[in-house]
Amino acid sequence: MTLIAAGVSRTDVLMREDQYFGLLEFPYIPGRELIGFDTQGRRVAGFTSDGAYAETVSVRKGLLWEVPDDLDHDEACALTLEGQTAWHLLHTALAVRRGETIVIPNAASAVGIYAVQLAKMHGCRVIAMDASGDHEDIRLQVVRGLGADAVIDYRETEGLADRIREAAGGDASAALGLIGGDVFAATLDALSFRGRMVIDGSSSPLKGGVVSREALVTGSKSVSGFFLPPLFQDRHATENAMQTIFALAGIGALKTPEFTRYALEDARSAHRAMASGAPGKIILNPGHFWY
Repeated sequence: MTLIAAGVSRTDVLMREDQYFGLLEFPYIPGRELIGFDTQGRRVAGFTSDGAYAETVSVRKGLLWEVPDDLDHDEACALTLEGQTAWHLLHTALAVRRGETIVIPNAASAVGIYAVQLAKMHGCRVIAMDASGDHEDIRLQVVRGLGADAVIDYRETEGLADRIREAAGGDASAALGLIGGDVFAATLDALSFRGRMVIDGSSSPLKGGVVSREALVTGSKSVSGFFLPPLFQDRHATENAMQTIFALAGIGALKTPEFTRYALEDARSAHRAMASGAPGKIILNPGHFWY
């Protein structure tokens, strides 16, 4: 297919920094999400294991979805990888229930932006958290506009577990693991008896970060992992999620992040922006679709 837009994701940055699991085969072209024209001239969204940062990309037929006319190129691209990830974290991996209180860190990331909105649509109470890099104030402003029930600044992690409990009105029942370190530990601490957390394998480094037996056993808590690519084998799972997400965005019920656009040839600057903590979604456009 001919590229219109490729998304830059946290996964791309982790792979380049050798913070991702698995071995890369070189030469390697980054990129896992794209919008383009297929051989029949249709505008389609697609997943690939790699290679989206290119003007022409090969994509498996089962991982292509026609883009509705009411979505522009960048909106559709932003929904493809992070939208699917947020949907499956909540509904496939975590199986959130209406009325639950869920903690979502890194909420100004593209995955976080979708997760906050989707959790609210499902009837959950949402505690959204953020602050990182050189964009703290901008990121928190983004999070406050998502409709979360409470927003926490985790720039200072001391006492964070207590602040989560205060915002939740008690212990939280579920959480997403979109960031590690002290934020992860505090979030796990703030979970209720039999509380559960799912870690997204595409959002943070997988090296290190061992959970103590005491942290899990004393509260009968559970921590599980999620990785989107294995679901590529389940066409029904990806198809149903993609069509639902496209439909929600098409009627304005699901907001897409603010976009920062770079020319395809300037992918280096796009990665620097992603690594610095820039909020929203970063898009690469080839020269003939640059605007």
